[in-house]
Amino acid sequence: MFVETYILRLLAGFLEYGTLSTVADKLYTSQPAVSRAFKKLEDEIGTPLFERKKNRIELNEKGRTVAEYAKRIMDLQGEMMEKVSPQGATRTFSIASVAILPAMRMVQELQERYPGAQVTYEIIDNEAGVLKALNEGTADIGITLKAPRAKKYRAEKYMQERLSIALPKKHPLAKRKSIRLRELKGETIIQRSNVGFWEQVKRKKIPDATFIKHDSTKGISKLIEQSSLLTFVSNHQFDYEIPKDRKIVPLADREMNVEFFKVKLMK
Repeated sequence: MFVETYILRLLAGFLEYGTLSTVADKLYTSQPAVSRAFKKLEDEIGTPLFERKKNRIELNEKGRTVAEYAKRIMDLQGEMMEKVSPQGATRTFSIASVAILPAMRMVQELQERYPGAQVTYEIIDNEAGVLKALNEGTADIGITLKAPRAKKYRAEKYMQERLSIALPKKHPLAKRKSIRLRELKGETIIQRSNVGFWEQVKRKKIPDATFIKHDSTKGISKLIEQSSLLTFVSNHQFDYEIPKDRKIVPLADREMNVEFFKVKLMK
């Protein structure tokens, strides 16, 4: 049996933090992604590791044993990297990105590849700002919407993202196969704070919409759960969990279906 590193990291995080929401926020992922990882681990091991209660889960005796081993493994990885890195230095990375989700994904990938690495990110709402951060050395990796033409940059396709809108099933637009942003005129919509270039697109196409923003997955999940407000949803699993009484409808605007590039300066 082989347990993937990211699952061990999440389990060690749960041992430390105690809740799915805190693990998700601290490790730059989502509660659904953490839940799926834990279920995958239980299936691989062949035994329950958690006691599942209303609105929360807890490690059972076997789960605590496995989590303690996970922590030891992650500690050993960090120790190994310190010993083999030049002068025991901790790897550091800085990311400048035009959108939040690819930055969060990059953080997770770097932390899995370099255990113990310190990774930070900045969301910049335009590509010129991302390239400036690379040029000035304040960012090691840039994430843009298109590959820069200048030869001093090395760019590669990184990921695609498509946004939809989650509405109450009784909403007049819920039966549609797709919706354009302009049709959300006058709506109140929940979203993450500091989403980068998406903000300009939304403000341009639905300037009369009201946006309720929150920094954390936990905060957004609570707002969604306690209201019937609309919310943007990514096709990737770093997002918050959507209640079963909502209908997810794709957004048809081309700006809502984009490709991101990973960019570095040529050395």
